[in-house]
Amino acid sequence: MKLFLIFFILIYASMHFYAMTAASSVFKLTTGTKAGIAFIMLIMTTAPFIVRFSEKVGLHSTAMVSAYTGYYWMGFLLYFVLSLFFFDLFRLFIYLAGKVSHSNLDFLRIKITKSFYVSVLFSVIVCVYGYFEARSIRIEKLVIRTNKVSSPVKIAQISDVHIGLIIREKRIKAIVEAIAGENPDVLVSTGDFVDGQLDKLDGFAKYFEALNPPMGKYAVTGNHEFYAGLNQAVYFTELCGFKILRNTAVNVGSSVVIVGVDDIEVNNFRVPDRVRLDAASDAADVSEKELLMGIPPDKYTILLKHRPNLNNNEDRLFDLQLSGHTHKGQIFPFNLITWIFYTRQPWLNSFTTWVYVPNHNALEKVSERSSLYVNRGTGTWGPPIRVLSPPEITIVELVPLNSQ
Repeated sequence: MKLFLIFFILIYASMHFYAMTAASSVFKLTTGTKAGIAFIMLIMTTAPFIVRFSEKVGLHSTAMVSAYTGYYWMGFLLYFVLSLFFFDLFRLFIYLAGKVSHSNLDFLRIKITKSFYVSVLFSVIVCVYGYFEARSIRIEKLVIRTNKVSSPVKIAQISDVHIGLIIREKRIKAIVEAIAGENPDVLVSTGDFVDGQLDKLDGFAKYFEALNPPMGKYAVTGNHEFYAGLNQAVYFTELCGFKILRNTAVNVGSSVVIVGVDDIEVNNFRVPDRVRLDAASDAADVSEKELLMGIPPDKYTILLKHRPNLNNNEDRLFDLQLSGHTHKGQIFPFNLITWIFYTRQPWLNSFTTWVYVPNHNALEKVSERSSLYVNRGTGTWGPPIRVLSPPEITIVELVPLNSQ
């Protein structure tokens, strides 16, 4: 986490410096104006930390303003810098082409002033588009035929809702209404249900509490449950009516078992990490593999695991793993980055104990028995926009193998 924060600060500060340099080349800025802009950019660079600090000390209004201002600015700056960088690369290409060909290609150059204003316009357009895409929930449906169920079972999966300062009542109601419209038998949340501090959110629990699928509601922890504070995250999730599976297996109906495991972020926090095979048994510390081995093989086993990774060199002891975490990048071109880190990259696998999935938003066969599906995320994290990665509610229908 510390390395991530250092990397984030360095990259984000560099983006601000790049944008400041571009502005200085277009406008004749005085030293005082430059200092003022630099101060504002410093505040924007540290906005995510201001948000968290304000939450912790109870400055809710400050946190809200900082979140909306800072995160929308983050989205705008990303596309502004990418656009500027594209124009700079194009100018470099024209310059080098002219040198190599010994010809004057200045007529192909795009003036810095023009590229600056085009970049501003482009960034605004993309962010406006991303704002509406983030609110356009898609229902992704999967039909899985299996001889382990005698009657259909419909499972709704949400992931990475990130309820907090930005994902609030309006978005929560839209998510709940979309789920209710599918009339699932089971509802599962695969982590990051909450985001940051959870002050003044208890009133939002009533919307999820109103969902009462006949086979229950189950959730697992994601990394943000630990960032937010595990106790309050668990409290709020249970207030919403979910049973939290912290390395626990439960029977759902007569033929399905749902197993939920903690996110690996648990290793960085001093919290109880106990495992129990059912509510009546004594807690016992066992591995994920041992937990899965305790389930009869004739049961259809669904593993809820926040991150879409698979234990290396471990037998696939489940039928379906449901995960999230990646958001499929949430904002283009970050989907390319998540593709690198969550696909089978030989150079990456040599440095990790995890095997990553071939496709980070598709139903993938990972063994003869097992499949894995990665939800794109139902909410947003950071900038409240999505670009080429719309929010998702997944509907998994388990149907008997020989049914029509």
